[in-house]
Amino acid sequence: MASGSKRPRLLIDPGYDLVRARILRGFPALVRKLGGDPDSLLTAIGIDPERCEEGSAVTCRQWIAVLDHAARVLDAPSFGMLLAEQQGGIGVYGPLGGTMRNAGSFGDALRYVVSHTGAHCLAVRVWMEAGPSGGESFVGHDILFGAVPERRQAVEHALLSGHLGARELTGGRAGARRIHFRHRAISPPSVYRRKFGCDVQFCQNEDGIAFGEKAMVARVLDADSDTFHQLAEQIQRRYGEQRPPLHAQVRGAVMQRLRTRDCRSEDISALLGTHPRTLLRRLRDEGTSFQRIKDEVRHDLMLYYLAETDLDLSRISEKLGFAEQSVMSRFARVWLGASPSELRARSLTSAA
Repeated sequence: MASGSKRPRLLIDPGYDLVRARILRGFPALVRKLGGDPDSLLTAIGIDPERCEEGSAVTCRQWIAVLDHAARVLDAPSFGMLLAEQQGGIGVYGPLGGTMRNAGSFGDALRYVVSHTGAHCLAVRVWMEAGPSGGESFVGHDILFGAVPERRQAVEHALLSGHLGARELTGGRAGARRIHFRHRAISPPSVYRRKFGCDVQFCQNEDGIAFGEKAMVARVLDADSDTFHQLAEQIQRRYGEQRPPLHAQVRGAVMQRLRTRDCRSEDISALLGTHPRTLLRRLRDEGTSFQRIKDEVRHDLMLYYLAETDLDLSRISEKLGFAEQSVMSRFARVWLGASPSELRARSLTSAA
């Protein structure tokens, strides 16, 4: 679909997207259960079958690609969610898992994850804000590099893992109130209801989970504060100074704010805790600019919404923060050499 487009510059440099967790734990067993050959699926994506279930064995790109590849080859549209169920909770959270198990409450565990996501993977951003409904917290999940149209399986895997992890930590007292996916449903609605046990909404502005107030204050079972502080100190010593490049941080913040009026460079610098002039200077030093990053996010999300949702063009324009649909059309012609309707028609043709 993106052929002929101005290809965006990759926003995460090689090496930044290593997943420091056993993110594919249980993958071979699940593939065999579904009648497939895990070794062939893994090697097709460049993953060593002998190490695939170890921590720090795959990159974020490989995780995304192998889940999509497996779903297609095995004709298993819910593969990402099946893998989350096979894994069963926070066992795939890597270094963060121990701190979560010893946080005072589920809300404390989430807040720690939000501020230390880099200990899991520098190419992923987890953020939290007050939800649109009163008394809830919304936890968003974004991948900090673009041109990844096959990320649906990975997103469903990540969000169901988050829901199951909440229930495991609290003995079932915490769980998702509502799930948001940017993409359209790829499994029957009954599958999502059965796996999440709550309202699941598609074609949304963000990927993430809304947790109610009771879930946030639910106590973590068998937590030990001394162990929490010991593990937190270890994470700080090992990962505390590691951050994604600034342009990747800006991309994540823009993805969160794009649909709102609070997506100017001043707004994003405030969200990232830096001065606007400092933000622009550091982006220039990294060979890019705020407007370039914003355009790249719009480019990627436009293609994603056109291909992966049934939203009409006016709704997509709103989600991308354009003043009106005609502005989106001009943007599409400059960046992609075609109108949004032409791009959508191409995606339908390629998917047929």
